[in-house]
Amino acid sequence: MLYSTTIISRSFTSVLSRLNRLKSQYASSPHTFLFALSTPNHSSELSSLVDTLMAFSPTSSLGCLSAPLTPGYISCSVALLDPKSAILFRSTIAGQEKTQVGRWHAFRRKDEREDEDLALPEDTDWDNLWKATSTRNRQGLPDELTRLDAEHISSVIYFSDLSPEGLSSVISKSFPRASQLGLLASSTPFITGRPVTLFHNQQILDKGAVGVAFTTPKTLKFDIPNDVQPLGSPLDVTEYVLRFVSWHSSEGNLINTLNFSNPTQLLLSCIRAAGIDTTSSSAITFKDDMEFYLGVLSPASSVPYQLHAITAGDPSRGTLSLNTQTVAPPVGARVQFFHRPSVKPLSLEAWRDFASTSGTTIAFTTVPSPEILQSATDREGEPMIEEMVLDNRFVVGSENGVVLRRSGEHPWSCTAPGCISRL
Repeated sequence: MLYSTTIISRSFTSVLSRLNRLKSQYASSPHTFLFALSTPNHSSELSSLVDTLMAFSPTSSLGCLSAPLTPGYISCSVALLDPKSAILFRSTIAGQEKTQVGRWHAFRRKDEREDEDLALPEDTDWDNLWKATSTRNRQGLPDELTRLDAEHISSVIYFSDLSPEGLSSVISKSFPRASQLGLLASSTPFITGRPVTLFHNQQILDKGAVGVAFTTPKTLKFDIPNDVQPLGSPLDVTEYVLRFVSWHSSEGNLINTLNFSNPTQLLLSCIRAAGIDTTSSSAITFKDDMEFYLGVLSPASSVPYQLHAITAGDPSRGTLSLNTQTVAPPVGARVQFFHRPSVKPLSLEAWRDFASTSGTTIAFTTVPSPEILQSATDREGEPMIEEMVLDNRFVVGSENGVVLRRSGEHPWSCTAPGCISRL
């Protein structure tokens, strides 16, 4: 990365001035340009900022409209990338139908099992397998990526509409060793008249995705906020064998059994033991700003490396529904319930702390819903700060969530506000 910065400012004029200085400074240097902008208060300000950003590199740029990182501030992030190691692409791959909550998957026929269930010999030549799989699965890959050697791609980032499943699946199959980080762009129907607003060179788009494939090594990291606390003890995703039929305890977006027990009842027991107030004792009906999650734990750590929002539960049948990109954690996964008493936006102090503890990075985060952002006010006694600049950081937020994947994983979506995924 040649240069990156994130501006968090109350002043449209200050943001515009900084962008014009950067544009003059780097006008003569070859680069690929990446940007994200949250919406200012006035449409004329938005037009001025977008015009300036799109003029940075008219033939090699991409971006999106995003959500503010902190309420009351404009967030503008820019990055200048080395075109030798950053390949831009535009995708029109359609997304998949959303998983139906409560849909019953348990007794799928054996011949309908997913590819990931197929067993491979212990002496499999993985290098040859990756090459063959990559070539076979490149159908539908954006044209800009078809010529790339899968072994040389270390990571892929993108801004997407709200249906990224098709693209994330093709990238995972085509570049199985690459990390993947995608931001579902902020919703803009009342701002630009588009469901989302994406930018590719001089085009303004309302669907699909725009992204960058990197050849330089990058490690994907996932951080959860301090106010997300564990509930109860770790559990195992388990499997029932009933009448000689295997009942997989996680299929689609559902969890059917934990420790061979009813997952919803286990969660309710943890809620009662913690003294958490909910509006019903027989069903999971949470307060509007209260969130519960299922975290997937690393074998070497009690810190979750995946965090799935729990969207529904059935106390009698037991099934828990998760908000996840592909499939729920598989049989054998070590998991734990987590809870957040209320959702609050990250403050400027939190972003300052983030900047002080991480190096040069690209980071995507889920921010609270617009309703929570709208109602958020400055904390009592907190000094008024007009502007903060995070140098060497490209940080972007959206209320719609983030898609991420490490090598060997399925892509999954994080919708928990305050979680930060970074490369």
